[in-house]
Amino acid sequence: MEKVLIESMNHTGEGIGKIDKKIVFVRKTIPGDYVEITNLNDYKKYYRADIKKIIEKSSKRIEAKCPYYDKCGGCQLMNMDYNNQLEYKKEKVINIMKKYANIDINPQIIPSEIYNYRNKITLQVQDGLLGLYESGSNKLIEINECLLATPKTNNIIKQIKNNLDLVTLNQIIIKDFSDNIMITFKGKITKEEVISLLKDKVSSIYINDSCIYGEKSLIETLDKYKYYISSNSFFQINHNQTIKLYNQVIKYLDKKEENVLDLYCGTGSIGIYISKYCQNITGIEINKSAIEDALKNKELNNIKNIKFKCGNVNKLLKNDNHYTTIILDPPRSGLDKQTINTLLNIKTKKIIYVSCDPITLSRDINTLKEKYQLKDITLLDLFPNTYHVESICLLERK
Repeated sequence: MEKVLIESMNHTGEGIGKIDKKIVFVRKTIPGDYVEITNLNDYKKYYRADIKKIIEKSSKRIEAKCPYYDKCGGCQLMNMDYNNQLEYKKEKVINIMKKYANIDINPQIIPSEIYNYRNKITLQVQDGLLGLYESGSNKLIEINECLLATPKTNNIIKQIKNNLDLVTLNQIIIKDFSDNIMITFKGKITKEEVISLLKDKVSSIYINDSCIYGEKSLIETLDKYKYYISSNSFFQINHNQTIKLYNQVIKYLDKKEENVLDLYCGTGSIGIYISKYCQNITGIEINKSAIEDALKNKELNNIKNIKFKCGNVNKLLKNDNHYTTIILDPPRSGLDKQTINTLLNIKTKKIIYVSCDPITLSRDINTLKEKYQLKDITLLDLFPNTYHVESICLLERK
């Protein structure tokens, strides 16, 4: 059996060692571990393997609290002390920004509560069993609770497992916003059965796209602002960190901003939250249902200085030079080439870029640096115990 010293970690939280000068990635290991490996798969430029036995533990290693951690793919860093998790995430972004944008940074990182922070969880169902996928596969790991989910979510999971026949279901999605629970069953199940079990415990129940009980939307509160949450709408899953994220965006604003453009605005959450610091805000989003929710959120909060447009960014933005600040919060894939070209050609003073993927962020900044200089970057741990990290960047036009 091969034995490997784990020397570093890649950007998805896998440990990196070497076998005969060839890199091997070993899941659920951390730097300093000396391990015996199994399931060694040989690829052209690297190996991939699993732990068989830990021979010597890293000083950074702790015992993961979750009984499913070794196999479940939901977390990658729960066996690492939290301060070391933060250091890993910080170093990761520093290295990626240097590699892909040739920019040196020294960011602060804003920590989070470590457990019970997720207000949404998507559970998989296979052959009537409820759980999450095994790391690197679609094999189900049956669970009784998730330590990242809220206590009320975990109570609902136990109720479902103990009382419902799940054999005709594919997925169950549970959202817990301000202690209001929305649950969505994907697949087939009798509505009378789920209503009878859950009606006193949840605010709304969906089967596929149909609301069969309670409110069609929940309301989440961030500071003094309220937002409708529908069954299909996206909303950040860590409540307290979302407030810190939006407050960091405010720190990068000049009070009082003139004309602000909020690209990829979704349901308008950032634009509405920062509205009192701006004269005018325009949100652009291609998803029609998200814009419908944004308009509802505007009315819910009685915001007068914000408007929303539904459509393609490039068609709505062409040769528009009157925005003083642009806020970007794109999907994980980052900005497309057309959007970047548009940003280079319009004479906006400042860009605030919120990113969930440091690789696509650094790629985009590397292109934008032709006209914009990175003035500051702040990291935020939105997903403790996972490899994910959020970045908030301030860029100013040269």
